[in-house]
Amino acid sequence: MSKLPHLSSPSIFVILGATGDLAKKKIIPSLWLLFNENLLPDKCSVLAFADTNFSKEEFNTFIKDNLKEKIKNISEIKLKPFLDLFTYINGDFNVEKSFNKILDQVNKYESLWSVCSNKVFFLAATPHFYENIFNNLAKVGLNVPCGGNLGWTRILIEKPFGYDLKSAEKLQKLLDKYFKEEQIYRIDHYLAKEIVQGISNFRFSNNLFESSWSNELVEKIEIRLFESIGVEQRGSFYDSLGAFRDVGQNHLLELLSLITMKTPLQNDILTIRKNRVDILSKLKPWTKKDIINNTYQAQYEGYKNIEGVKNNSQNETFFSIKTEIEDPLWIGVPIIIEAGKQCKEARKEIVVTMKHPPVCFACEPGHHTKNQVIFQIEPKAQVLIKFWSKKPGFENTLEERSFTFFLYEKEEKTQYVEEYAKLFYEAMRGDLTLFVDREEVKNLWRFTDPLIKAWRNNLVPLSFYKPGTTPQVKFKTEDKNKFYDLEKKIGIIGLGKMGANISRRLTERGWRVYGFNKTEEETKILVKEGLYGTYSVREMVEKISGLKVIWLMIPAGGPVDEILFGKDGLIKMLKKGDIIIDGGNSFYKDSISRFKKLKAKGIGFIDVGVSGGPSGARNGASLMIGGEKEVFKKVEKLFSDIAIQNGYQFFDGPGAGHFVKMIHNGIEYGMMQSIAEGFTILKKSKYKLNLSKVTDVYNHGSVIESRLIGWLKNAIELHGEDLKNVKGQVSHTGEGAWTVKTAKDLKIKAKIIEESLKFRIQSNKKSPSVDRQTNYTGKILSAIRGQFGGHSIKK
Repeated sequence: MSKLPHLSSPSIFVILGATGDLAKKKIIPSLWLLFNENLLPDKCSVLAFADTNFSKEEFNTFIKDNLKEKIKNISEIKLKPFLDLFTYINGDFNVEKSFNKILDQVNKYESLWSVCSNKVFFLAATPHFYENIFNNLAKVGLNVPCGGNLGWTRILIEKPFGYDLKSAEKLQKLLDKYFKEEQIYRIDHYLAKEIVQGISNFRFSNNLFESSWSNELVEKIEIRLFESIGVEQRGSFYDSLGAFRDVGQNHLLELLSLITMKTPLQNDILTIRKNRVDILSKLKPWTKKDIINNTYQAQYEGYKNIEGVKNNSQNETFFSIKTEIEDPLWIGVPIIIEAGKQCKEARKEIVVTMKHPPVCFACEPGHHTKNQVIFQIEPKAQVLIKFWSKKPGFENTLEERSFTFFLYEKEEKTQYVEEYAKLFYEAMRGDLTLFVDREEVKNLWRFTDPLIKAWRNNLVPLSFYKPGTTPQVKFKTEDKNKFYDLEKKIGIIGLGKMGANISRRLTERGWRVYGFNKTEEETKILVKEGLYGTYSVREMVEKISGLKVIWLMIPAGGPVDEILFGKDGLIKMLKKGDIIIDGGNSFYKDSISRFKKLKAKGIGFIDVGVSGGPSGARNGASLMIGGEKEVFKKVEKLFSDIAIQNGYQFFDGPGAGHFVKMIHNGIEYGMMQSIAEGFTILKKSKYKLNLSKVTDVYNHGSVIESRLIGWLKNAIELHGEDLKNVKGQVSHTGEGAWTVKTAKDLKIKAKIIEESLKFRIQSNKKSPSVDRQTNYTGKILSAIRGQFGGHSIKK
């Protein structure tokens, strides 16, 4: 800390509750550290306010005794000037005259220094005194800053901030009455821990993991705070909270926000705090089922015998919960948060477990220990990365290794002191980064309140454990992670660009894929890649034993009804309980009609809109699924294997999947048209613009950043900026027309989509009125379609 700049503005610290536990263990030792490091202003005074009837000498003894307990090798030479900083004021939080004593001392020092001083008020009192403290500070005018660059007033409030959301909002309303938001510094001292700050540095100052720091590669997150000590002398205070309010609602959820928040695009206070708020707002709301299945509370034996604890206390001293963040980057990643007193060992850490690679070279069969990144707070402040490495020698075998970075190599740190010194220092600087935002507080309580209420109502009965042991908690697997025991066999009719790539993806995932295509050559090519080729629909159906699942991948306008209901249609070959999936672009009303006909025969029908083009079909598509939920659940494993991570959603009702995909394509028409028109304007302008560079800058952080812009960049680099060999006639399938028709049926205006459709129709007419500008717009549309859909685009 000695390299930090010395602060010069005259300042007065006021400790409200100077003889309490917080002041003894944290505040006074942290002020000593700042003083010892020469980080306090030259003109500085500490006003220690409490109701204990101390003389100056008695309070000095009180300070010395407590410092010697917390800090080794205190210099007696330095101790005297440190004690001279303190003025002890005996008073009562409930009495206005007591605050006049504080005002008199403030006036005394400001007169001595001939300047209006900065003031830091630290609330080291219990929350039930807050209202009177705020009122009395305001009555004597101590809440009002002097103004200008000097003379600010700031108030530091220790957690817990309120007892629940209602009390937190009441406290905030009271603060708003007397203080501006920039004056309020809400403390969670975990945010000031070196290793906790190191999480942000590890993530955002390096490129080691951040690009994959999401559900793409992270399997689970565990945050734990196990303490070997008990409640000790904090019985009354602890029993008013319980373990979750004491450390879960604040420390552990704040750790979660740091490990999962999005990368700040700017290194400033507002952005960092906003990102913490944003991720906390996406904590999955509790349901009754989730609380029963995914939470656990326990109390150590003998807890009720502690002084201050109620004889019938139902408060937990240990908890474990499993939750999730409903954010696209993290959805599906289980988060385990647990903490407790009187555990087997003191262990405070965050463990990020990575997914196992699809292919693990030289791994022993069945041995799949995952890579981990561990941020450890106790017993040692360190970062560990666990990974696999080849054992030295001739054999190609692996062993688990780890990189270990110790935060403190030799220097011994005193718990809490450095954190609070840092908080004091940052408060003097006016930096709110390490302090909790008001919206953070709201989101923390919104998540906490339903859980505590359920526990107190015995929805999850309180368990008990022996002191010196750590409960081992295993939660039930959530239903969404359980698929029906579906045998991995499927038939695919239609092996064009999309069907072929879906078959390849499924084959790689262990599916036995039977394929049929009208043109045999495509089938024979795929047979070489593991497809089970069939050369008629009947042959396919006969080769699939048991439950038959048939996927249709027929181009828009293709013979879907003939395949389903024709002379040799599937409806005549399949049995009750078999399932047909239409993954092509069909009109949703046709899908409703097909569903009804098949249901009458007991055959399940699912309609699926598939987005992402051939590349998506090969590497993971976006699937919009409609039909009956019961049928969907039977084949959900199939959709999970075809889709990109978190890339499928079910919409209840026959035709719903194709309806959602139809609107998707209508939106796509409008988006592509606006891009094409915009780039035509760029092309026609007087500037000699490199359109490839324009696409590049548009696709790095701009509002219109998108895959469509990326595909246009690829097309320009492939065909040249003039797109000479690309046709200006733009093909269109039924999706755009269906969207326009549906909008009219619903009496909704869809001008942009309709005009985009008209442009495509007009581009195909042989007319001299199709000028060069219009032709270039058409070329851009065709070029983009060629990139994502593999459509023919050459003249």
